[in-house]
Amino acid sequence: MVEDLISQLRGRYTIVIVTHNLAQARRLADRLAVFWMENGSGNVIEQGAAAQVFAAPSNEIAAAYLQGARG
Repeated sequence: MVEDLISQLRGRYTIVIVTHNLAQARRLADRLAVFWMENGSGNVIEQGAAAQVFAAPSNEIAAAYLQGARG
């Protein structure tokens, strides 16, 4: 139900979703940022168009996370 509402609002509002559910991110995201803890703080390690980030992440930690090998 919530995802349907988000889809209806797409294009009219900027919506920021924080999720650990990669399937949900794949369904909903136009753009994607992957955050990771490094040296005690959260950092963006990968960002861009969601389709591009899922298909060919340039950061090896992000790639492992998106493939389910890290978490």
